[in-house]
Amino acid sequence: MGQRTGPATRRGVPGRLPARSPVAGLRRRGLTFPEVLAQSVSALAPSAAMVVVPSIVLVESGAATLPAFGAATALVLLVGWCLTQFGRRMAAVGGTYSYTAKGLGPVGALAGGWALLVGYAAVAMSALVGASVYLAGVVGLRPTPLVVAALAVPLGLLATLCTVRGIQLSARVALALELLSTVVVLAVLGVLLLAPRGGPGTAAPVVDAGVEWGGVAVGVVLGVTAFMGFESASTLGVEARRPLVAVPRAVLWTPAVAGVLFVAAAAAQVVLLRAAPLDVLTSPVPVAELADRQGLGLLRRVLDLGIAASFFACVTGSTNALGRVLFSMGREGVLPRALGRTHSRFETPYVALGVVLPAVVGVPVVALAAGGGPRAVLTASLTVSAFGYVVAYTLACLAMPAFLRRIGELTPLPAVGGLVAGVGGFLVLVAGMAGASWSGGRTVVAVFLAVMAPGLAWTAWLRRRDPGRLAAVGVYDQATASSVLPGSVRTSR
Repeated sequence: MGQRTGPATRRGVPGRLPARSPVAGLRRRGLTFPEVLAQSVSALAPSAAMVVVPSIVLVESGAATLPAFGAATALVLLVGWCLTQFGRRMAAVGGTYSYTAKGLGPVGALAGGWALLVGYAAVAMSALVGASVYLAGVVGLRPTPLVVAALAVPLGLLATLCTVRGIQLSARVALALELLSTVVVLAVLGVLLLAPRGGPGTAAPVVDAGVEWGGVAVGVVLGVTAFMGFESASTLGVEARRPLVAVPRAVLWTPAVAGVLFVAAAAAQVVLLRAAPLDVLTSPVPVAELADRQGLGLLRRVLDLGIAASFFACVTGSTNALGRVLFSMGREGVLPRALGRTHSRFETPYVALGVVLPAVVGVPVVALAAGGGPRAVLTASLTVSAFGYVVAYTLACLAMPAFLRRIGELTPLPAVGGLVAGVGGFLVLVAGMAGASWSGGRTVVAVFLAVMAPGLAWTAWLRRRDPGRLAAVGVYDQATASSVLPGSVRTSR
């Protein structure tokens, strides 16, 4: 199933259909809706985000934490709605990268696609650090930089093996683990809220810090990090059984439910951390520390295990999506064509997945081995990924009205929605970068700009020196001669 208004079906006039889909080699039409949903849920990792992100936002935004989460939720829901306008009409492998190509053309698509690669890679690194930190707690080790680095290597190898082996089994397991982990997190937060507390702790001045525009902007950007990956189901357009139904549902339902959970978790942690010591707020595992200090040792171990599993699912989900965007670029020829190869047995983009392993594992391991604290590495990579995602989301939202206009289906509501979401994303990005005065914030912005530079430079080079290669940008799954009735269309090769 391809774009709804394809040349072979419009006005009932037969056309030429290719003998082979541009994205052939992936396992087509095998994933049920729960498995498609599991991709977005695992990449988003809601239970891990509920525990980790609110405390990070609290440190940077203080009293603006809940408004920042509310604004982030509203923005992400609007972005999700914009993406469903594509998802109902085309089955893509490149997700928002392929969507953007249909509205803004190849140059805009490559800029957004590179930002998306940065987002997926950086969030996978952050999740790998998070999984290692919480796994250290499960086995009774202190999460020192060297311990976390040592655990990250085998976890990264295991994640890559799972993604190369196939998405179906890992998706089912990830969804089950996320549901169980979310229940555990809600139970732990509930028990902690019912436990007796004293007056304001030493963390209260940070939690109640005054509202400043820079803090709100950074808080919204960091709040968006809790939702990152929600759109990754859009990379399964070829592999879903009913892509034009399953993908839009997953892209919209995931942030809607997650937003409720995140606001509730943030509200609970505002109450709990206001009465906590400052070292709890700034620890890598603040909720787990609170559970420990309340004498809930067993519950903490269960929490650590659940969050480690959630973070690991995020590594696999983000790597799955990352590999499929690289696969699309390889098939189009804008990156080495070897990236477009698929495994003959597992039907997964194994070359692309194998290429990303050194970066996803190596960058955080090197940062930790060099003395970076686990929380600092986790927060920095989360923020870099947030900037990448916001760029990709903004361009895709701006592309949506142009895409609908091109196929003759633009109405006022999508035109306004795309413009509001695109402008809102741009303002959040600019304000977040301008307000990056937190510890190491300027360095994080510089890192993001540095990793974006090669992609933008490559795009400029292609446009100037080899524009013919840009013509193939935006491939999606198309109907083939074998998928229609014999004799109804002509084939082209």
